[in-house]
Amino acid sequence: MRALRHLLLAGLLAMAASAQAQDLPAARTFVILLYSAYQRQPGPDYLGKQTAEVFAPDLIALIKREAASVPKGDVGALDGDPICNCQDWQISKVEVAVSAPKPGAAVADVHFQNAGEPQQVRLDLVAVQGRWRVADVHTADMPSLAKLLQDSIAQNTKAGRP
Repeated sequence: MRALRHLLLAGLLAMAASAQAQDLPAARTFVILLYSAYQRQPGPDYLGKQTAEVFAPDLIALIKREAASVPKGDVGALDGDPICNCQDWQISKVEVAVSAPKPGAAVADVHFQNAGEPQQVRLDLVAVQGRWRVADVHTADMPSLAKLLQDSIAQNTKAGRP
């Protein structure tokens, strides 16, 4: 009986690992598609029409709250495209490595050239209704997009803004 339980547990773990591994190619494809959009004209609109296709709901809520907290006419904490960590782009030589720290989550390390300069972005991904979405963005200059937005909201609120 004990051997049967161990066998069943081993089988379940193998199935879970297999399902997780199958998600990694989808996560990688999602990230590759994000960066391939920079090759087309007019380019992506990740902070506009495509927001829900790219970002997780929690991050979208932070983006909207932060934008609403910024005084009219001022620029918020998010003053560029967080996916490429840029305002202008000439993206090339994209390399993506994806790992899965736990089921339903993945981390994508993206290396690319922007206007000939090497760039590195780490994307935290989460599964949302069976589709990958960006939950956070990390760069050398911005350790966490979510924290940057939270800090900006707190600062703007403390200053008496919405």
